[in-house]
Amino acid sequence: MLVSLKETTLGLRNSILRLPFQYGTACLTHCPQAVLRAKIEVGGRVFSGFSGDCLPPSWFDKSPEKGFEQQIQEMLEAITYASQVMCEETTSSTTLFSAWLDAYHRIQHHAATRGWTDLLASFGLSMIERAMMDAMARATRQSFHQAVWSNLFEIEPGRVHSSLSGTDLQQWLPNKPATHLFVRHTVGLADPLTENDISQEQRLQDGFPQSLESYVAASGLKYFKIKVANDLERDLARLRTIAQVIETKRGADYQVTLDGNEQYKQAADFDSLVEHIRADKDLTTFWDNVLLIEQPLARDISLSADHTHGIRALGKLKPVIIDESDGTLEAYPQALTIGYRGVSSKNCKGPIRSLLNAGLTWQMNRYLASTHYVMTGEDLCTVGIVPVQADLCLVATLGLTHIERNGHHFHCGLSYLPTSQQRAALHKHSDLYHENNGIIAPRLVNGRFEIGSLQCMGFGFDVEPDIDAMESLDEWDFASLGLS
Repeated sequence: MLVSLKETTLGLRNSILRLPFQYGTACLTHCPQAVLRAKIEVGGRVFSGFSGDCLPPSWFDKSPEKGFEQQIQEMLEAITYASQVMCEETTSSTTLFSAWLDAYHRIQHHAATRGWTDLLASFGLSMIERAMMDAMARATRQSFHQAVWSNLFEIEPGRVHSSLSGTDLQQWLPNKPATHLFVRHTVGLADPLTENDISQEQRLQDGFPQSLESYVAASGLKYFKIKVANDLERDLARLRTIAQVIETKRGADYQVTLDGNEQYKQAADFDSLVEHIRADKDLTTFWDNVLLIEQPLARDISLSADHTHGIRALGKLKPVIIDESDGTLEAYPQALTIGYRGVSSKNCKGPIRSLLNAGLTWQMNRYLASTHYVMTGEDLCTVGIVPVQADLCLVATLGLTHIERNGHHFHCGLSYLPTSQQRAALHKHSDLYHENNGIIAPRLVNGRFEIGSLQCMGFGFDVEPDIDAMESLDEWDFASLGLS
């Protein structure tokens, strides 16, 4: 399908977290939610599509000298620049994939001149990419999975990865999307683990679980993602408590991923954590249940052969995957040569990249006739309607069975949205959402989300956001977040 991007509009709305989310060196308490509307022309007709994400501190760029205000400004600039480039690349109608690939190279070059990280450059393009995909699927009255399966976007894997020449997406994607996904619950570095960890003054009265203990008891969770902080004694003590909390309710029936969030400046420090975990009798079941280790090393050394000698050895025990290092199209192939055994999928890095990385994972496993290499679904603290539903929709198309989800834990459901939008989401996606104490939020039952309703026209959401009710770039001000 030939497509032309005519214009984009970006809207912002602030959200406040019900709990502080500490990951790595950052702590998220307030952030803007960004929604982009793209108008495309297909066959002489104009269609609209949407994308969205939260704008978090110190994830796309962890430079200590850049404050949150500057980081948000650069995120908005990256989206604006990517919009400009995609408009130029589609002045004459072309396929989405061809325009996206040309835009990717231009944006990477521009990012280098601006001092933007690769991950930030990818984010800007991903917002345009997602909104155009949504509009194209709506134009053809297809769900996202149908659009991908029919190759509406005309993705040519061999143009990006020569090893995938002669292949197509249908070879590694399931012919039917997942209709439910197990939630891998995030345990942030500041999260209360037991009910006794919550003082009376800190206790929330919103009717939703607050401690890990209450989540396990109330929601039937069996998958967990646990942050570690490169503080050996504190990490070990925290892991012992986490293991005890989970095993008290679930016994040995659970699975865990460990997230280093780039906290380790040398592999030896993380190796020491692993050695202590393996030697601790209280953590025997816990270690047996670790599925993988995510991005322990800082991105500036994580793909360096001089700093990753231990990755291959550690990878023999548990898969080690990249997340923040997945900033370019070349990153995952490079990681595979070093000894990493997988990569994360996040819509903020771009759905086309995720689809192609899934192909590389499939190819490696096909070569070895094994499931040695893995792809995971990870979260950016996304919330409904657009960000979380589109990300769930992508993972459903990839055929993954569980995904890190934490937006519903740290945010108070959809309460940041106008009431009309909240109720529309509940009406259109009643399998995913429910009302609890007057708050409309994702419903977690037996450790999973039901997501069959996301197979609607477009990219996973049947409720179009009211972008005109949001603040424009000119209207929004950092001071409105209320951060000191």
